[in-house]
Amino acid sequence: MRKKLRVLHQAVQTSIGIKPGADGVATEVSLLVHRYHLIEEQVARIVKTLVLLVDRIEESKYILSIPGVSYLKAAALLGELGSLKDYHNAKQLIKMAGTNPIEVESGGKRHGQTPMSKKRRPRLRYSAWSAVIPLFRHNPEFRAWAKRLRERPAHANPLNGREVVGAALNRLLRLAFALVKNKTFYLSPHLVQVTG
Repeated sequence: MRKKLRVLHQAVQTSIGIKPGADGVATEVSLLVHRYHLIEEQVARIVKTLVLLVDRIEESKYILSIPGVSYLKAAALLGELGSLKDYHNAKQLIKMAGTNPIEVESGGKRHGQTPMSKKRRPRLRYSAWSAVIPLFRHNPEFRAWAKRLRERPAHANPLNGREVVGAALNRLLRLAFALVKNKTFYLSPHLVQVTG
């Protein structure tokens, strides 16, 4: 191996070097790195602005009380939904997002699954989805609830991964609506049992 390494080392000394045009490539790389840092600064500035705007909205403090919902997720939800005071019930939010389950029928036969309607606002659906995924990680109640849905017995219709996420989207929208309507903060069910 040593002999091969020496031969390779000698070959590298004469074959690899700076070729014509390398200065241009180096300049382009440095420009791309500079552009990347500029974009990072702009994103940080936008995030600061969004945090300030979310703090100004009265409804946001109730939504932010849900463990796992960040400022950016709350901003996305409120930006797509507008004021939650304009809605009469949580079903309107679910329908607006297009996460309401629909039955699929063809020729009088029903299919086993009930997919989302996916009508209305895809950006709202994406915003709710991106808010739900951290909830499974950071909110023990959501995680336990999702586990119960997956591990139900066969006669109780257990849900697969996508169906659980769809149900979680609807649960998050219902929860946000209830918190804003009642002007209450999120309380863990464990804390309610202890204090109640």
